[in-house]
Amino acid sequence: MLYTSSQDFFDKAAQCLRLSREEEKQCAVLMKNGDAEARQKIINNYIPFVASYVKRYSGDKPSLQMVYRCLQALEKQVDKFDFSQDRESFIRLLSWVLRQEITRYIAGV
Repeated sequence: MLYTSSQDFFDKAAQCLRLSREEEKQCAVLMKNGDAEARQKIINNYIPFVASYVKRYSGDKPSLQMVYRCLQALEKQVDKFDFSQDRESFIRLLSWVLRQEITRYIAGV
């Protein structure tokens, strides 16, 4: 999904539909079998979470570049994680990765 500004990202993140735990598990099985739509559903499920982290740690006005870096980090973690495990471990991992990505962006790395 393309965003024109960081505010556009926050507006669209607020509209993302959340998956239930069972729907997420079904998408995870489909994603393991190569279903790109199921992968995108899982990514969209966590976009509001990413938006909350970007708002919390980026200060007054986050840049669009920071938003995209965090979304790339989300995609990498979705591809690596086994969603048959519990959701909380993914959220902890994603939290850590997002904080690291935001810190790197702020530091200019």
